[in-house]
Amino acid sequence: MVLTLLLLGLGLVMVFSASANMSEEKFGSAYLFVRKQLLWDSLGVGALFFCMRLDYHRWQKLSWGLLFCAFALLTAVLVIGPVVKGARRWIPLGFMNIQPSEVAKLAIIVWFADFLDRHRSQIRDLRKGFLPPLIILGLACGLILKEPDLGTPMLLSVTGFFLLFLAGARGLHMVMTIGVSLLPLYYELFHVGYRHRRLMAFLNPWADAGGTGYQLTQSLLAFGSGGLFGKGLGASQLKLLYLPDPHTDFIFPVIGEELGFIGAMAVVLLFVFWGLRGWQIAKRAPDLFGQLLAAGITCWVLLQAGINMGVSCGLFPTKGLPLPFVSFGGSSLIITMSAVGILLNISARTQARAPSSDTRRVSRVKGRR
Repeated sequence: MVLTLLLLGLGLVMVFSASANMSEEKFGSAYLFVRKQLLWDSLGVGALFFCMRLDYHRWQKLSWGLLFCAFALLTAVLVIGPVVKGARRWIPLGFMNIQPSEVAKLAIIVWFADFLDRHRSQIRDLRKGFLPPLIILGLACGLILKEPDLGTPMLLSVTGFFLLFLAGARGLHMVMTIGVSLLPLYYELFHVGYRHRRLMAFLNPWADAGGTGYQLTQSLLAFGSGGLFGKGLGASQLKLLYLPDPHTDFIFPVIGEELGFIGAMAVVLLFVFWGLRGWQIAKRAPDLFGQLLAAGITCWVLLQAGINMGVSCGLFPTKGLPLPFVSFGGSSLIITMSAVGILLNISARTQARAPSSDTRRVSRVKGRR
């Protein structure tokens, strides 16, 4: 909880720093985005405490309903979602926009944990244990690809395969599936125009620094100009209408420019420690459902954070994934905070069921007698 709240506080400060000038220029108020972020932070903290008090076993009973809700939203957004920058990814609700792919992340992880727990003895069976979760995962990824969005399906696929691996799926089945998946991935990367241009820009962003490589080159300039200790909070120059999306997907370069290498590494370490705590919760969970659920949530958050920061540093091609807890956003933040609440409930249930030190001592004495 402490690590999450630290990241949340950092995000609020950096969203204000990254958006103030742009918000003043376009909307006449420097506080527009930070006010929205403060509202969503409050809702996110409320969701965290609600899910922390809710027994995580209830999510197992709701897994099919949550999955149905996610599929309904993923279908609806393709029909009624407004086109923004060539994609349909949001359903407007008036006071905020809901992003169905964010709901799908949590729904898929809960459903996978439930299915793999109930079919633990059949996981090595191709037809009964391995194919059903792959079909669900494939349908969800296919709907998200239609938005279009490639980053989220890749995130979901890696997380799903990670859970299958932890549940004991056969290596041969996983290798064969990965091999078959390379064909559609190749098509999406090399035969879809804008994705191919992004891939070429990733390989050599400076070849077209004013075109397809613009976002990455500006991000690298921000990191480079930040140096070791940074220019100081609020002193970023690349956020002044040079770096696109400085308060959302590319907030990490603003951190690097203002807080320097030291500040950027501090953010990385916060996520590393967050991941270690999540993994400890997963290992100590009292049942298989809790172990898989905690492992899936930890993998999702860490992988998304790694992709976001890697994209900003030029380690991965550009993907539209926000930095968890830090980037500006509503539905993404609330869903992620709900997932953290589930993690904390698993941790609390584990500690509640663990025998106290006095009980363990009495047990040892009785055993010697």
